Amino acid sequence: MRKAPITGHTDVFGLVGHPVRHSLSPAMYNALFARFDIDAVYLAFDVNPEQSERVSELIRVMGLVGVNLTVPFKERILDGLDGLTAAAKEAGAVNVVTQVEGTLMGYNTDGEGFVRSLEEEGGPDPQGIHAVILGSGGAARAVASGLLDRGASRVTFLNRTRDRALQAAAALQQSFSTAEFDVRPLSASAFDDAAKSAKLVVNCTSGPAAESVSTFDPTGLCGGASWVDINYWMAEPPGRTACAEAGVKFHDGLGMLAHQGALAFELFTGHPVTGSEIRAFLAEFA
Repeated sequence: MRKAPITGHTDVFGLVGHPVRHSLSPAMYNALFARFDIDAVYLAFDVNPEQSERVSELIRVMGLVGVNLTVPFKERILDGLDGLTAAAKEAGAVNVVTQVEGTLMGYNTDGEGFVRSLEEEGGPDPQGIHAVILGSGGAARAVASGLLDRGASRVTFLNRTRDRALQAAAALQQSFSTAEFDVRPLSASAFDDAAKSAKLVVNCTSGPAAESVSTFDPTGLCGGASWVDINYWMAEPPGRTACAEAGVKFHDGLGMLAHQGALAFELFTGHPVTGSEIRAFLAEFA
């Protein structure tokens, strides 16, 4: 870990979200800064969601070199940025912001990080598959975008708020005109119907939805299907036990965290690092 003292010249990076105290990101990035002998520190900023309109101002005023964003700020920060990458526009959300000479640029590494981790962990090839995505927020849209970029043909959003899911589907349809989209409620019956042709399930919902997700039966999924839960911090994510009993491969969210983190670290510092390297490091803390 860091040996040099923190001074007035030390670059400051951080994670902005609510809650963030559970995050492995500070340990991950600070270890990487030490490894590459970079004079920088990474902190966790737990920001009241009611202050979301001031996050971009916070980054500018405090001179933060770069930040990662998590719920609920991935979508709320968009209007405060000076530019967005194509991936961020497709996802309608940003999980990485860099500041160069006062200019804030928004990126989204979630989608690419997800598909890289899925490939590394032996999940289904996205080409031509039907994916069922639980939730329709920024992370869900990024995951969908990543899969569609790799050739997924159909995405079904199961969400508690239908209008929000419809907006996500409509936005993605603009970039992926040949893909098929479906929106259904976050219910066991809707899941059973969608599962009949699905090769992949990705749980992008937040904690309050866990009770509903735990009622979903993975036995109806296609052969060779995978279930991914991006909430890596949950001790017992909903669906894991049912997947084990049904013979469905279950993936935790550490792979996505590692691969999107590797992409973000290169954006922050210019130093390439692999998702596999970060995953090995995270395994010590998870």
